[in-house]
Amino acid sequence: MYDSRIQSALLGFVIALAITLSMLLRRNKDHKQMLFIVLSGNVALYYLFTFFFQWQGNPWFERLSLLCAIALPLGGLQFFRSFNTTGQTRVRLHRTALVFAVLLAIITLHPSGVRPALGPAILIYFVGFMLVAILDFIVLARTALTRVDAARIRYLAVGGLIVITLQITDRLDLIWDVNLPPIGLAASLVYLYIISQAIVRYRILDLYEMLGRLALMTAMGALLAIIYTVLVFWAGRDITLNVFLASLVILLMFDPLRDFVEQKIADLIFGERRILEEKVNAIKQRIAHVFTIEQMAEELLQGLEDSRRFTHVSLYMLDAQGSGFDRHPLRFGPEPATQRVEMMAARRFFRPFAKNGAVITAELELRRERSLSIGKEEAPDLIAEVLETLEDLSADVLLLLEGEDDLLGLLSLKDERIKDPLSPEEVSLLAGLTHQAAITAGNSQLYQKMKERDRLAALGEMSAGLAHEIRNPLGAIKAAAQYIEEVVQEEHNENAEYLQIIIEEANRLNRVVNDFLVYARPSSGAPAVLEVNALLQRTAQIFETGNRDALELRIDTSAELPHVLIDGERLHQVFLNLMMNAAQAMKDQTHRRLDITTRTRKIRRFTRGSPNAQYSSLVEVLFADNGPGIPPGLLQKVFIPFYTTRSTGYGLGLAICQRLIRDAQGEIEVRSQVGQGTIFTVVLPAVIPEETEDAMS
Repeated sequence: MYDSRIQSALLGFVIALAITLSMLLRRNKDHKQMLFIVLSGNVALYYLFTFFFQWQGNPWFERLSLLCAIALPLGGLQFFRSFNTTGQTRVRLHRTALVFAVLLAIITLHPSGVRPALGPAILIYFVGFMLVAILDFIVLARTALTRVDAARIRYLAVGGLIVITLQITDRLDLIWDVNLPPIGLAASLVYLYIISQAIVRYRILDLYEMLGRLALMTAMGALLAIIYTVLVFWAGRDITLNVFLASLVILLMFDPLRDFVEQKIADLIFGERRILEEKVNAIKQRIAHVFTIEQMAEELLQGLEDSRRFTHVSLYMLDAQGSGFDRHPLRFGPEPATQRVEMMAARRFFRPFAKNGAVITAELELRRERSLSIGKEEAPDLIAEVLETLEDLSADVLLLLEGEDDLLGLLSLKDERIKDPLSPEEVSLLAGLTHQAAITAGNSQLYQKMKERDRLAALGEMSAGLAHEIRNPLGAIKAAAQYIEEVVQEEHNENAEYLQIIIEEANRLNRVVNDFLVYARPSSGAPAVLEVNALLQRTAQIFETGNRDALELRIDTSAELPHVLIDGERLHQVFLNLMMNAAQAMKDQTHRRLDITTRTRKIRRFTRGSPNAQYSSLVEVLFADNGPGIPPGLLQKVFIPFYTTRSTGYGLGLAICQRLIRDAQGEIEVRSQVGQGTIFTVVLPAVIPEETEDAMS
């Protein structure tokens, strides 16, 4: 006669055993997985002994099933405690549970047999301690570092409460004469499966993924059952042959059938995530085959726009000087309030709070809330500044493009349509994309440096021949013109002015050759420890001598500016060139003003493999004019030799300045906004007192 409880117990044993074996057969099992094997194996044994007791009625099988039920809370307490990473343990609780378990086990094994009150007592013991284990799990959600993890822990905790409640309904026959469907058994098996997936993947599944996996498992089970039913019972009377044929068909159809069902369920439940994954994989393939940062940025931004997953996307790439990140002109969504992020701000704000290459606004807010709730606020000002910066960037998630030595870019993403737009899986997916983007950007920079090195090497080789091939005939031309000029002047010939033009142009061409040689074959000169403020004041006096009426010059120097190590004549040449360039840029302005400021900047340098930062100082000299500014498309070209937008000059001034400063281990940075002016910043490493004494000795 058919008994649903016997069949249910057998089903529970088979499924629990399958879950246990699937975990047991995995390699490199950790402590949490071993505890789960014990827990699920205990469940399998409980249903096995329950099946034999209900089938054969042997009282010893009843006792064995009760012993398994007594052991379940002990395993549950140990397993759920393994999720707690705070280090707090409930020793007294575990000892109390162990005492009750031993007492109940002794009563169960007593020769007098199982007493009527024993079943309800074990049920109360089971429910009580399992509830405590679940409540501890809920408390764990309050200490989670992210909203997503907290929500997922709550999912499992609520699921555990539901399973315990349904298990009570399954055992009401111990108290009243009722016979309800075994829904507690089904809930327990589903819950075991969900937990097994959570610990195998080293994370707690989100609600949608739980539903997706359950739907996939249910659909596959139903389809396979239909195939077996049709082939075994409708295809003749030879059961052995039919079972063999059905098994063969299942083996042949399992993989394509599973892929088909998984795809359909993914389309139904994970539509947006699947589309995002496809788009991200396509973007990664495209940007892996581009050679310039510009091409990479266009592919990245256009691909994310096509995904329809975000309402705001902006990319900030490292500028040529490495001092900060400028927003790429291509974007979609409203324009963010911040157009540029300084390198120092990125290092200070984003790196300490990045997790797997991503800074998530919701996690920072939760982190601040957690610290406030326990009365210990963690870096309140810093977290507030980071959150404010993320808001200015229109970023729910800010992904870091990490190069080998430093940051190469920042990717800002936001979806204002929903509160928590990205799951950890999606963040991980996008982190893989930014990793590929960082590789492409790094390769592009390396390629450009190699091109620059080869170009400079070619210029160096050409400079020797240039000096010989041009200077010698140039000297002869100038000497001949000067000789003829003397003769013509004695005769008062009106053509003397043309000879003067020849001499002036010969001198000009000689200066071009000299400047070119300086650029192509730089040397460090005669480095000495200098006081920048004094040198700047002397250079300004020389500049004002010939430009007193050209512009208003204002100098603001820092009183405690450190010294620098550089050739004084070279630094004077750089300062004078930048002043003259500013005057030339403002020649059409009604009011011309040049502000020169000196200051010290503290920086933190990170060494790969070391979490500690080293502090050092830089000396900065800023030349800020109120000229027309430089368009973004031309800003990256100002240091290219022979590139100029002026009708006069030959485009070597800034290139030479950059080489001279770089030879002193410094850098020249430039920022400009059309209609507001341009700022050139000379950055040199400061000389600490010990280095000053060594240089002077």
